[in-house]
This record gives sequence, structure tokens and C-alpha cells, in this order.
Amino acid sequence: SIDPLAGIAVGLMLVAFGFKVGAAPFHLAAPDAYSGASSPIAGLLATASKAMGFVALMRILVSVTMPIQGEAFWYTAIAIIAVVTMTWGNLAALTSSNPKRMLAYSSVSHAGYMLAGLAAIGSGLGSEEAIELVLTAIVFHLAVLVIFKFGAFLVLSLLETEERGHRLEDLHGLARREPLVAGSMFLFMLSLAGVPPLSGFLSKFLMINGIVNISAGTGASDATSILDWLISVEPVFWLAFAIVINSALSMFYYLRIGLVMFFEEPEDSRAMKDAFSLRLAIVACAILTVIVGIGPLSDSLLEMVADAINSFVSN
Repeated sequence: SIDPLAGIAVGLMLVAFGFKVGAAPFHLAAPDAYSGASSPIAGLLATASKAMGFVALMRILVSVTMPIQGEAFWYTAIAIIAVVTMTWGNLAALTSSNPKRMLAYSSVSHAGYMLAGLAAIGSGLGSEEAIELVLTAIVFHLAVLVIFKFGAFLVLSLLETEERGHRLEDLHGLARREPLVAGSMFLFMLSLAGVPPLSGFLSKFLMINGIVNISAGTGASDATSILDWLISVEPVFWLAFAIVINSALSMFYYLRIGLVMFFEEPEDSRAMKDAFSLRLAIVACAILTVIVGIGPLSDSLLEMVADAINSFVSN
């Protein structure tokens, strides 16, 4: 049985962490905060700050309140919050005309993806290996998100040097003015959408694979059709399905950024300011977005994350 006071305490902490990680319905301040702050600060809020919130949330939910066996009492609440968060974030981003607000809602949707992984762990299903795979996916996603999400905010920071970046129209024709910057921004958008072989795809793939592994074997073995099996499978499977559907939905607003950069006429055809260090950081983020998704660097980062998760679980 659950101590009511302990349950209330965990509920209040979930509210606090909901504000920290940008989970719905506690995310309402995030778009205004991001659009009102300078782009580097907004990028810091969307990456490092969110990562610290998720690490603390994992420590409380997985290490402190997770039962030795069986379903955690917070499983249903986290699962509902995860689906609402990712869907709300993507739908709001679709209607946003401010790039920073769009990226803020994108951060909300990504918080939903990671909360879905935590909810799958709380279901009490799956082996220890499957649980470690989901935890690895969450931490790996937090690590690579710093690269391409912060890179996108750096591009907006470059636009802010000429007092632009607060409207979608400010990105019109960017490929004609700054081909390298526009190409980097397009890479960041594709990685946020989870397009292979970029690092954003690898982290989402690991998340979905881990959730499916946790729900594996829960469907009826004697099902005569796919529909019968889908009805009989544990609800945790639908968290993976929700990630896939929402990732497809997010393609619309991420590709819209590429569309206006490459196919719209620029309002100003002049080259942008030098800002050599800022350009260097943007290109470095673009290169890392690619090589962390494929190749030996991605393997090394995954090994480091897996070792960290082993230490996390053993403690």
C-alpha cells in the first residue's frame, strides 16, 4: 500500500519538475520565456536546464519511488502527461510564427518523448536490460539534444545581431544570403524531427526500441488478427506509437523552416555580420549533429551513457 502523504509529496514534486522540464500543463510559461530571452539564454534553458531537471526526475522516480516489482503508482499519471505533452507541443508549434516560440514548443514535445520512456519504466514490465535501454535512450537524447537544439538557437542569435529572428519571415531566403548557416539550420531541424542518419534519429530510435522491448510479449499469443493483438497488448506499447505519430506530425513545422529558407525571397539580400566565433560554433554543432548519429563517435558516446546508466541503476 502507498502512504497517502508520500503520494501527495511525489505529486507535488512532479508539479515542480513539470515546470522544470516543460511538461504540459506546466509548460505555459516556456514559450514566453524563450521568446523574451536572448537566443543563447533560451538555448541554455532548452538544453542544459531541461537536462538537469530530467536527471533529478529520474533519480526520484526510478531510484526512490520505483517498487522492486510491479507497476509504480505514478505510471498512469506520467503516461498521460507524456502523451498530452508531446501532442500539445507539436500542435502549438504548428501554429507558431515566431521561431523561438516554435523551438520552445518543440522542447515541450521532446519532454513528452522522454516522459514516455519514464512511464514505460514505471509500468513494471520488461527485463532489467529493457529498462536500462530506455534509461540509456533518455540520457543519450538529453546529450545530443544539446548539440542540435542549441545550434538552432545559435542561428537565431546570428539573426539577432541585425535585430531579426523574432519572425518566421526573418528566415526567408537565408540560403541565398548565408548558404552555410542555412544548411546548418536545416540539419538541426531534420535532427529535431528524427530523420536518419542524424543523431536525433538515433536517440528517438533507441527510445522507441526500448519501449517496445518493455511491452514485448504482452499481446495475446493466440490472437487471430493484428487488431486482436493490438487490443490485447499492454497500454505501454501505445507510448511508442504516440512517439512515432508525433514525430511525423513535427515534420510539418520543421520542414517549414527549410522551405522558407530555401524557397522564399529574402527581405534583405545583404550578407550578415561577420560574427566569426558564432559562425564557427554553428558549423561545429552541425558537424557534431551528423557524426554523433553515425560512426565511431556515436558508439563512444553510447558506451559512455550506458556505463553511466549502469552506475545509476546499481546505486
